[in-house]
Amino acid sequence: MLKKRLHRVYVFGDFTLTLFWIALFILSLSGMINIDQVPYVYLDQGILLIFTVSYIIGFIRAPKKRKYILDNIFNLLAIIPLNLLNIGILSRANRIFRIINLLAKLGQNKNSILYRNGFIYALYASACIVFVGSGFYSIVENISYVDSIWFSIVTMTTVGYGDIVPQTPWGRVIAAVTMMFGIGFIGMLTSTITNYFKDKQTKQRDDQSDLEEQEQQSELHRLSEQVAELTQIVQQLSEQLDAEKKHLK
Repeated sequence: MLKKRLHRVYVFGDFTLTLFWIALFILSLSGMINIDQVPYVYLDQGILLIFTVSYIIGFIRAPKKRKYILDNIFNLLAIIPLNLLNIGILSRANRIFRIINLLAKLGQNKNSILYRNGFIYALYASACIVFVGSGFYSIVENISYVDSIWFSIVTMTTVGYGDIVPQTPWGRVIAAVTMMFGIGFIGMLTSTITNYFKDKQTKQRDDQSDLEEQEQQSELHRLSEQVAELTQIVQQLSEQLDAEKKHLK
């Protein structure tokens, strides 16, 4: 019981810190804070240190190191110090992988809608296209990262308001890739939702049929027991009649 409680506390703390870490990143992109100044830089680096230590401890305690790395690949990508490469806004964009890891935890149940038709992997790919592709788009088009996110989402969902249009060849390439992924993602989303509710209705009908079959079997079993009791009573009466006939003779 204590172990389960500690695990819940750990998961809740991990979730809270991840959201706060992402919030710092978004506030910095919007210009509301400067993440490179005190106290935000201490908060940012402190959370990064916590996640790094947590990953290292988990790796040391894991009996199968290779499996641990594969199962926590997004957590590893999130703690890579890209700021050493001096690539601007992209140096902190890798923390988005923490959100992808949280989505994976939410979809651990294989019966979840996230696992229908491999939708969880399409979700991973789309998240990477939106957040990472937006970083490159902001560089080649020389616009803010927030505007790039908006452009990627509008393009991915095939809405296409036209308020932001790529002007450079590389910008058009990124937009084309985003469009193709967006069309595939929307199609998969539609089919996944349809199949999910269709399978759910089928399962409900199957459960109802199983319940009715169980009730019929129970009724047959009850009738069989009653027939057996009546047969035994008839046999006893027959034996009594034979005994009385012998007695009269």
